[in-house]
Parts: sequence; C-alpha cells; structure tokens
Amino acid sequence: MLIDFVLNISITITGIYLFHRLQYLEDRRFIDSDIFQALLMTTLSVLLLMVPIHMYDMVFSLYFIPLLILVKYSVPYLIILSVLIVFMFHHMIFNFDWQLYLIFFILYILIMMILPFLKFQKLKELTAASIIFTSLYVISIHIFVQPLSAFQMSVFILASTLVMFVAMMMYEDINMILRLLKRYEEEEYKDFLTQLGNVKALDNAVVDLLEESDTISMLLIDIDNFSLINDEHSHASGDALIRQMAHLLNNHAPTGGMLFRSSGEEFSMVIPDLSFDRTVRLAEAIRNSVERANFHINDTDTVHVTVSIGVGYQVVVPNTKGRLLKEADDMVHAAKKQGQNRVMFNPL
Repeated sequence: MLIDFVLNISITITGIYLFHRLQYLEDRRFIDSDIFQALLMTTLSVLLLMVPIHMYDMVFSLYFIPLLILVKYSVPYLIILSVLIVFMFHHMIFNFDWQLYLIFFILYILIMMILPFLKFQKLKELTAASIIFTSLYVISIHIFVQPLSAFQMSVFILASTLVMFVAMMMYEDINMILRLLKRYEEEEYKDFLTQLGNVKALDNAVVDLLEESDTISMLLIDIDNFSLINDEHSHASGDALIRQMAHLLNNHAPTGGMLFRSSGEEFSMVIPDLSFDRTVRLAEAIRNSVERANFHINDTDTVHVTVSIGVGYQVVVPNTKGRLLKEADDMVHAAKKQGQNRVMFNPL
C-alpha cells in the first residue's frame, strides 16, 4: 500500500511539472488557457487510474484528485468533458465498478456547486474540498457498494488529503514561478510605470513596420520642464503625471499606431501609412490636448504642462529606421530650443 501511495504522489507531481515544462517551451500563452488545465488534469486522472492503491481486500483510486483541482482552474463544459473522458477509462478500459463512478459523479456535481462559495486560499480551499468529498465518497461506498471499516475509511481520507495537499503545493509553486518568469520577460520590453512598450519594444516595432508599411510616421513627445514637477512636488507626483500622460496620449493613437515610453519624460508614437499632413495634424491635436488638460499629481493638486513634439516622416527605403529616429529626435530638440510647447517637422 505504501508503494502505491508513493507512486500516486510521484505521478501527480511529475505530471504537473512535465506538462508545464513542455507547454512553457512550446507556447507559454497556452499554459493560462482553460483547455491546458483540462488536458493536464484529465491526463493525471487517467494515470492515477493505472496505479490504484491496494489495501487488504480493498482497491481504490485517487483519480478524482485532479478533477477536483480542475473545478478551480477551468470552465464547466471542459470540466464535464474531462469527467466523461475519465469515465471511459474508468469503466471501459480499467473495468472499475460503474457504481463507484456514479457516486463520484453525483458528489462531483455537488462540489462544483459548493467550491465557488469557499473563499479560502486555493491550497486550503481544495484541501478542505478534498476532505469533504472523500468523506462523503467513502460513506456512500460503505452504504451503497460494500461495507468498509473505520480504518479503511480513515486511510482513504488521509491518502486523498495528502495527495491533494502535495499536488496543490506543486501546482501553485510552478504557477508562481511561471508568473515571475512572465513578468521578467515582459519587463524587458515593457515600461513598469505606464505598462507601455519601452525603447526595446519601440525598436522592434519599427523593424516590423519597415517590412509591412509604405510610410512610417514617428512623433517624439517630450514633457516640457518635467524636472520642475519632481523638484516642486515629489517623484511620486512625477510618476502620477507620467501615468496620466500615457493615458492621454494612448487615446490619441490612431488605428495601427503604437505608443511607447522612450525615456523618463519622453514618449514615442509610431504610425504606419499615415500621410504627412495627417501626421502633423495629429501632433498638433496632441499638443493642444495636453495644453488644455488638468493633471492630478496628488489628492489635492493639479498642474498644467505642455509638450514639445518632433515629427519624423519617412517613405520606407533602405536605412529608413536610422533616418526616421534621427529626424524625429532633431525636431524635438529644435522644438525645445524655439520655446517649447510646439510641433516641429521638416517640410516635405
């Protein structure tokens, strides 16, 4: 019995790890999907059916543990599909008594209705659900299928609870590691404060647009006298201004346009296949909108700021990328030198 129990824990832990490992290498977005969770837990249930636990004259399987976990991580139609697939293996392939599965199914529907109302952490919640489920399961088997001793019931409940606890610890640990890895990878291309793309993301976006577009427009948008906000108020006020500015600018981005935070107080907007005239009008609309806006830097104070905008516009030819960035950068510096709060561009 001890060997069977260890095998059940080993299969559960190994299955959870290998599934996440394989899918992380293939398509990391798939890990967060409902279908991935259903596929993982269905496979684990079938594997656990293959290694039932033998205890004296009683044989029982912990196949229901992954299905209990699935209630918290997938959607109802996939959960029911998983239950039906497991039933095929349970009754038709491994020849377990169908009455056992009927009891399981009735109790499983009950647990599906109860679990959403439990507000513990998932580890405690599912461990409690496992104890409740297993207790009802063995009592039902004792009444309707075969009599069980108090010792057999206790072992069954203890074994399922331990497997559930270990499985959930492993599952939550792996998910936490994956979330940290995802955040680390996103931060390489994302600005943490505004959640916009950073300068690396900007560089990649321009490269992609060079292959897909006939013309590229770039607006470099620099907040005028931003250091005064930090000096007169606080860095927290400066951060609040940056976040609100990002929101305002994002609302002005046309279809297909992308906004990035290039540096501390500078934003970049890249737009494919927009005419030169419309690019200049967009820049002027942004400048006017910023000038009229009130920015809340704390609970009581608001400030007015202006922006200087440099326009870069290039027809896509070899070496467009470098010339586009230089032109926009030169224009924003020219706007600063000529008094700020203005749009500068090289006329065609």
